[in-house]
Amino acid sequence: MIMSIHDPLSRKRPLDNANEESPNNLDNHQGPMNKKVREDDFNDKMYTIFVKTALEKLEHNRDTNQIESLTTKISLPRDNSESITTANFKVVLKNLISNVSKLDNESCNQLILSIIDYKWINVQDSEFKDIYSQFLLVLISSIPKYLFKVLNKICSEFKDVDNHSNHLHHSIMKNIVKYNPTILNKFPSVFQRNFPHYLASDSQLLSNYILNLVKALEYCGELQYDVWLLVIECCIKLDVELQNDLDDLDDEEIDELINGVEESDKGGNGENNSDDDSDSDADSDDEKDPEIDSGSDSEDENMGDEEYLINPMTTTKDIRLLVNRLDSIIHLLLKSASESFNAEQLNDGNGVYLFNTLSSLFRSHILPTHFTKSIQFLLFHITQYQMELSDSFLVLLIDITFNPSQILETRLKSMQYLSSYIARAKCLSKNQIVFVVSYLVGWLNKYIEEREFEINLSNSNDKSVGGMERFKLFYSTFQGLLYIFCFRYKLLQVEIKGDFEWEGEIDKFFQRVIITKFNPLKFIDETVCFIFANIATKLNVCYCYSIIEHNKRERMLHTSTDTKDNNLSLPASIGNFKQKQEFLDLEGYFPFDPLVLPLSKKLITSNYIEWSEVNPNQDEEDEDSASGSNHHTSSEEEDFEEENNNDGSSSSSDDNDTDEE
Repeated sequence: MIMSIHDPLSRKRPLDNANEESPNNLDNHQGPMNKKVREDDFNDKMYTIFVKTALEKLEHNRDTNQIESLTTKISLPRDNSESITTANFKVVLKNLISNVSKLDNESCNQLILSIIDYKWINVQDSEFKDIYSQFLLVLISSIPKYLFKVLNKICSEFKDVDNHSNHLHHSIMKNIVKYNPTILNKFPSVFQRNFPHYLASDSQLLSNYILNLVKALEYCGELQYDVWLLVIECCIKLDVELQNDLDDLDDEEIDELINGVEESDKGGNGENNSDDDSDSDADSDDEKDPEIDSGSDSEDENMGDEEYLINPMTTTKDIRLLVNRLDSIIHLLLKSASESFNAEQLNDGNGVYLFNTLSSLFRSHILPTHFTKSIQFLLFHITQYQMELSDSFLVLLIDITFNPSQILETRLKSMQYLSSYIARAKCLSKNQIVFVVSYLVGWLNKYIEEREFEINLSNSNDKSVGGMERFKLFYSTFQGLLYIFCFRYKLLQVEIKGDFEWEGEIDKFFQRVIITKFNPLKFIDETVCFIFANIATKLNVCYCYSIIEHNKRERMLHTSTDTKDNNLSLPASIGNFKQKQEFLDLEGYFPFDPLVLPLSKKLITSNYIEWSEVNPNQDEEDEDSASGSNHHTSSEEEDFEEENNNDGSSSSSDDNDTDEE
């Protein structure tokens, strides 16, 4: 019998008994369906014989021709007319499974590699997928040298399969771990090598890959830190990239951009529908740009027009892609994490293990990164599932903030997280809030008692003493306390016999601190300062406006004096205004400002306090808006609502030598 490798059914000479196959000549009167079944059966038999013959020739005669021909057919693209059909491939795989021991031969290496490289996820036949996955499992259990190849293949396909189509991938992964537990230490490098590029891949690929990494933890929990490290690093890269792009836009443009993303989400994939939106954004922004009308030369104006018309179009599209990528990942993480922090998971220890992992990564990766806007909301959200989790997070932040062994920059960032978390986390109890406020008040009181005398040394113009930047942690802590007060003043009030008093006599504390030599209202973020002054006056806590005006006049005096004579020696307290902006940039950052990711923002709404919910002047502002009148602090409160998006834009404050303790 002579058979062509290109198709075992194609013969170079006919079978002599072809017409004698059935005495009754059934093919003449049976339907096409029966004929098709008989042809398929015949085809299966021919491929079975072919595989068996190929392996026998290889074993006895070292004849590799048929093995090489089979390898060629499998390696061809599926749309090639000469490639092996799915039906025939199933027959081949079944026979190879039965004879897998014969494949442990150097001559079969290319055949096995061609099977491993086969694009099986594009095949719709579920039976084929089952057989293919079975072959891979039999292969790695019988010939372990291919285990790493199979592992790499499965991981490389994580980006292409979602929760509805990944069960076979994870079944293979489970068995890989079962057959060779020591290979677990290879997983992190394989996961990292196959991780889709955070900028070059669309949101679906990134989300699929991360989803499958997290799912893999169900059977290789030892890799929890390594997997979450990869996920957090990807989110941080996207977060920083997005923030850098948002810094170039004003608040109206950001709102318009995010609204555009929400609309594109409703109409389809935001990554594919952004070109038209980009054009419209560029046209509308062209009318708003003040630089276009401010040039003194018409040629300069035209050049400005060109830059503004070209760059924002690309930037807007890129930003929307970034928003879509990051939003899909954060949303996925927030949803998947919800199942890990119920009471049952915490009691079993699984939830605690995951929380400790995320807390560790927060401390080592998220906290030190400047001005991330989104990834920290993973901790914000999960810590509110149980009071024990929020307690643990608060203890972590307090420990970092007031630990002298930590570098100052880390302590300042931790203070920003602490104040922003207390202000924004809706599920915190009154006891938790009062405890943190009391702790901050106690620390500030002690700091003043121990170090206020140093202000006199600073005013002596002794440069060896250092300027006011030495007290960065004090100012950051005081600003954090003001920020908390602005959001939580209602919880800090206590009704006693029909009268209202303040927890821990915080009103008397404020009255005392604002007139100390530290003059804290002079060195904190101006928006926080004005909003606090407004609320404190309204609630009769303390009066700050006279001090604020004095500080403003002092600044104007300093500016005027500098203009007249740059060499004029000024008191250190005035000269230290040069230091002010230096550390205001860092202190003006509040990590839990409103999210700019639409899907994720909806998910955390139930746990999040908006400024409009607690603003004591909200009703007055509505009345002023209706009557057309303006309020002294209305613009400041708008800035507070927008949460200083521009304040968080600088890369870092300078690292000054300090003696903070």
